[in-house]
Amino acid sequence: MAASQVVKITSKGQFTLPVELRRELSLGKDSHVYVTKLGRLIVIKKVEELSLDDISAILEPLAKRSGLTRRILMEDIEKAREKMLGEKQGKVQVQRSH
Repeated sequence: MAASQVVKITSKGQFTLPVELRRELSLGKDSHVYVTKLGRLIVIKKVEELSLDDISAILEPLAKRSGLTRRILMEDIEKAREKMLGEKQGKVQVQRSH
């Protein structure tokens, strides 16, 4: 594991993860991380490594505050699937016609 380092936070609230950490964790350009507060600690976790339980724990309080129900979510997911399937089928038809 890379040695601990002190990093500076910019006026925009940004900081740079040390290169050793980025390499060790395979964090490259356009990688996404989840950031949360755990007591007085800031925890950063690669999005690809989030489990369904992690995702549920993140989304559940947000859903409750916004009034989102499982039924509404499932309806929205089905609409998105239908849209993606329609777009995918449209691309296949366009490719076949060329």
